Amino acid sequence: MQEARIVIGANFGDEGKGLMTDFFAREYMNKYGKCLVSCTNGGSQKGHTVISEDGDRHVFHHFGSGNFVGADTFLTRFFIVNPIIFNREYDELLAKKALTKTYVDKRCRVTLPTDMMLNQLVEERRGNGKHGSCGFGIFETICRSRELAITVEDLLYIENDNIREFGGRIGNISFDAIKEYVKRRMDFLGISTDNEGDNWKEVFEHIDDILENFIHDVKAFLSCIIITDEDVLQKYEGVVFEASQGLMLDMDNEEYMPHLTPSNTGIKNPATIIGDYEQDVDSVCCYVTRSYMTRHGAGRFDTECAKELINADMYDRTNVPNIYQDTLRYGWLDTADLRKRIDKDVETNSNGINPEIRLAVTHINEYAENLDDIRKTFEDIPLYESYSESGTGHLRLV
Repeated sequence: MQEARIVIGANFGDEGKGLMTDFFAREYMNKYGKCLVSCTNGGSQKGHTVISEDGDRHVFHHFGSGNFVGADTFLTRFFIVNPIIFNREYDELLAKKALTKTYVDKRCRVTLPTDMMLNQLVEERRGNGKHGSCGFGIFETICRSRELAITVEDLLYIENDNIREFGGRIGNISFDAIKEYVKRRMDFLGISTDNEGDNWKEVFEHIDDILENFIHDVKAFLSCIIITDEDVLQKYEGVVFEASQGLMLDMDNEEYMPHLTPSNTGIKNPATIIGDYEQDVDSVCCYVTRSYMTRHGAGRFDTECAKELINADMYDRTNVPNIYQDTLRYGWLDTADLRKRIDKDVETNSNGINPEIRLAVTHINEYAENLDDIRKTFEDIPLYESYSESGTGHLRLV
């Protein structure tokens, strides 16, 4: 790795990180003939939209947002893998003829279907007190991993198709141990499915079947990936580090608790990987923001306003309403606060890598009244301006 581009959301997510990752990956593909996009946090709840030059649209979850231009993917040790969601997306990209090599760090934690079940059940029971979870089991995976951790390397110990005959195991953990954990976790959370008519009751009564089916998902997943570690970075001159969510959802942003994501969303994880690399790397860190603010899910939103005050006609195809996050919310962009949180992230978490800082402003075609204010606030750093969610022809460096 000679060069690195780091793409980070500056707000609550949904800023346009997929667009910028695609842009930088294209630059490296043109320069070096290959590129690696490394996903540095989160998991299957990532939803980064890219539209190819041919008009194909894809929302990237497990794969780096450089597939349309031929970039390979590396799921780093900070990424949480979900074989069920991975397989679904793999088939989608296969149909779009956009599959490339997928490397997965052997240390990645693995989401079980029971983690997803618990996550969705808990969030459903919260009612009006929802945290805004996506329902993919990320937080439950982290909680379970403290006592029943399963990594991608552990999945290699699944050897038999007839799981029940051999006692039922995922890696070195038995189905019985998983079921016992689920019961303890539900007791701890104070939730139950004992009531007749509870839609979840029948689901939890079939955990054995669900886990057995999961074994087949795991085997399909393993057949599609290359298990590795960070040595894979040595195979590529140019690497794009793609973060998910945004700075304001970082797990350490305590003033916004509990409506956060359980990972570090800023420069910390990519800087840790680059900082551990035993040679100088030319690094650029690009923070991404819309020209306005959005938040999908519950929680504090100081500049929230009616959508109509920004643009009544805009429509977000990716962030559609759902039972866990409800409807996308809108707000004004406070450029002074934006600058403060970017500066804080760099000063606190850059691990000594000293990257060049840039800013990308997206969705200007929807709202551009504050462009002069943005340019003034960030007059000392390079600024990308984007007028569309698709195509590098709509990006320019000011």
